[in-house]
Amino acid sequence: MVNEFLTPFYPFPNKGKKLEELCKKAEKSAEKKKEKCNPYQRILAREVRNWFDNSKMIAICHQNSMTAEDEFELKVPLKRANMYYKRYSRDIVKLALKGSPYSATMPLYSSKFSIVFGSDVNVVAFEKIVKKFPQVILLAGILEGRVLNKEDFLRYGKMDLTSSRVHLVQLLQNAGGNNLNQQLTHHQSTLVARLKQIGTDETTSGENGESVPV
Repeated sequence: MVNEFLTPFYPFPNKGKKLEELCKKAEKSAEKKKEKCNPYQRILAREVRNWFDNSKMIAICHQNSMTAEDEFELKVPLKRANMYYKRYSRDIVKLALKGSPYSATMPLYSSKFSIVFGSDVNVVAFEKIVKKFPQVILLAGILEGRVLNKEDFLRYGKMDLTSSRVHLVQLLQNAGGNNLNQQLTHHQSTLVARLKQIGTDETTSGENGESVPV
């Protein structure tokens, strides 16, 4: 009689539900996925995409805990070097880069991150500034539209392309002699000379003849 009295007479609310349906966190996560991006998020996403499209240098960094004072101290020297320190939410960055050439960097935004955009390629100055702030750790970068890992980003950014080109030209000149330009353009020069000679011969024969066909 006691067991009968204690038996609930109302139906069990979780009867027949799956395990993922009983988890409140899973339900909230599913609801967030169903939510559409609001107009303000789309505006920020367009801003992020504009930064990616118009920056010659992009440094993607892991962001540890950092005070507002330290963050300000980091932004000032970066701004002097034409670099801009930005922080966005993961959802906004993913919305901005979805289907873009930079989508390969999506896994880097799974944890707290910051992005430094540069109008010029100045990796040396960036590395020198960031070394003073251990809270910011470089993960990867983009130089002139090419996604690079940390090592390639630093190595490629430190290269002096002008000096490398001059060295290559000097090497080719030494290998081919001082008349390298003449050797490379010999066939073109011969062809131009022959065409000029043919044109001169045709003009001379036309002036001596009675009529010249057009």
